[in-house]
Amino acid sequence: MLARSVKVELPRRVVVCYLLYSLVAILWLAVSAVFVTKSIVVRNMEDELLSYLQHASTLTALEIASQDDPQLQTLVERFSRERSLLFCAFVSNDNSYEAHSRKRLVGKTHDAENGITTRHGDIEAVRYTSGSLKIREYNASIHAPTGIAGRLIIAKAEPSTGEMTRMVTRHAFVVVCCPLLLVVLGCFTLHRLVSPMASVDSQLRQAAIAPTLADVELSPIKSRGPNVLGWNRIVREFQEENTQNSLDQRLGDAVRTLRQGKSDDILNSLPEGIAVSDQDGIITFANQSMAALLAADAQVDSLLGKSVEVGLGLNSEQASGLALFDPDRFARQVAEELERGDGEAKQVLRIARTPIRTSENATCAGQVWTVRDITQQKLADAMRDQFLDNATHELRTPLANIKAYAETLSMGDDLDVESQKEFCNTINVEATRLARFIDDLLSVSSMEAGSLTLHKQGVDLDRMFSEVVGKIKSQMDKKQLDFETIFPAKYPQTKLDKDKVNVALVNLLGNAAKYTPDGGRVRFEVKITDREIRIEVEDSGVGISEEELPRIYDKFFRSSNPSVQQVTGTGLGLSMAHEVIKLHNGDLTVQSALGEGTTFIATLPLE
Repeated sequence: MLARSVKVELPRRVVVCYLLYSLVAILWLAVSAVFVTKSIVVRNMEDELLSYLQHASTLTALEIASQDDPQLQTLVERFSRERSLLFCAFVSNDNSYEAHSRKRLVGKTHDAENGITTRHGDIEAVRYTSGSLKIREYNASIHAPTGIAGRLIIAKAEPSTGEMTRMVTRHAFVVVCCPLLLVVLGCFTLHRLVSPMASVDSQLRQAAIAPTLADVELSPIKSRGPNVLGWNRIVREFQEENTQNSLDQRLGDAVRTLRQGKSDDILNSLPEGIAVSDQDGIITFANQSMAALLAADAQVDSLLGKSVEVGLGLNSEQASGLALFDPDRFARQVAEELERGDGEAKQVLRIARTPIRTSENATCAGQVWTVRDITQQKLADAMRDQFLDNATHELRTPLANIKAYAETLSMGDDLDVESQKEFCNTINVEATRLARFIDDLLSVSSMEAGSLTLHKQGVDLDRMFSEVVGKIKSQMDKKQLDFETIFPAKYPQTKLDKDKVNVALVNLLGNAAKYTPDGGRVRFEVKITDREIRIEVEDSGVGISEEELPRIYDKFFRSSNPSVQQVTGTGLGLSMAHEVIKLHNGDLTVQSALGEGTTFIATLPLE
């Protein structure tokens, strides 16, 4: 009777639960879609407005600089139409509207709105509420030849939740009905799969509560599938047994063999650290990976008999601040990240603790601890985030400038030839900057793939060093640096990959120029010995701290010094220069002190 009742009820209960959970998941996805869509739309709107404000600011500055009577009112009305803005206005230095897309406000005083203020470079953003609208307002200063001429303001209302709901509702039929159809089909399939297994479950439950296996009556199942066929085979063999003792003996031997011969081997082969502690927190078992992570001598015996806190190297005060050792949570599973060590020896561990229960209602008999070293993952995440920030800035800024100047050239029929040349030069400079950044990325990808190779050939060293100086001279002159070059009278014959060495030296000199204050000094000296070329690049810049020196050749690494963070860069130049010098069997060393300048010394063997 028990088998028959479970056979009918268990599939129905499973199917109903599956259906309810599926419906809840679909509803949750529908609601989440509204908020996720709104978040994406708002973020895209903000990126679009920031980019457009840069473009509009450039056009406004050009209009003020090129016209005695700039047509600001026409400009702001045009800006407002192009992006369907809530309003666009030009505020003069006396804080009054000199031009406004709502003409009735021209001449009136601009009152700053109270709200959440953030900055995006030179652009200030304010988010505030006006009535039922949530408005995002952005303003940027307009620079004229005589100084700041005023501020350009653009504003746009965020889409409301109702609008997002209507947008998602348009696709509700496909989004909701199709999953519902799949859920219904899944219910039928699940019912067919679970029904025979319910009968197996019923008979196994009877075997679990029966005093002896002799009191259990197992019966085959009338269905198809490998699981059912396997069960029916077990039933036939069980019914053919002459004595119950032989079956009990074989099952007992199999269990003991599995426990004694396999468990320890399996746990010791896992890459994660596994340990078991008793109710008092004393380690009773640890695998080899746990010993390698925590024990100084990497021996399991060093951990056995110690408390978990001692094994992790924590004192009582440190342990009391962690959820892992909170007595109120010993009956629940807990996971937490823990940092150990300092500097290069810093280690990040992800520790999970799971209580051990001998039966469903038994009290906690101990804890299972899982430890995983995620230090490299954390470093990779930090480097990726830093690279994305740098790459976004390095791509967005030149693209915005190219777009602004190109649009100005296409629309400015009355621009004089000199202005056109200046605009074209600016576009060329920004395009060169983009190309250099992309070349750096390709070189780094080749370095990571191990496919960066050299094409050595005979090189005219005098001409190569002259080309390097020519490429960097304008950057030195722009900052009025005292650029000193010291070259030997004669150069020997040698073979190098001219292009790659050229790029490496330009990167070293470019760094010296970027991180040296205006009016500083940069020295570029080449020395020739019987066996090598010695190249020194010395500057009087901000310098590098002793703690950061070991990491300067890491890809995407940039110093945390505020003076360095103010200068745009990707953190790829030194890494690529170091790799090129190494491929030539040379060496690149650095001498630096914070605030006292830096000297890079590259040595290349003569061939």
